[in-house]
Amino acid sequence: MADHSELISELQQIDKMTTQERLKLAKRRRMQQLKKWSQREKEYNSNKRKKEIVAKKGKRKDYKVHFVPSVMLLEAAARNDIEEGE
Repeated sequence: MADHSELISELQQIDKMTTQERLKLAKRRRMQQLKKWSQREKEYNSNKRKKEIVAKKGKRKDYKVHFVPSVMLLEAAARNDIEEGE
């Protein structure tokens, strides 16, 4: 879209246009707006999908750590935990 200064300078030209020409210009600009919006929407959705894919890959399953009984006994002995050692 044109910036403010460009639009102000264009006002003199628009004042000289017929109603039909103004309508054509307005339609053309609206089509440009819709195309830009569509492109941005596609970019947003593709970026959103990429983030979702990365998030899914990054998720970890809850793993439980299992130790063999001898390691559990050794750890309990190191802590002087008699109850767990039995």
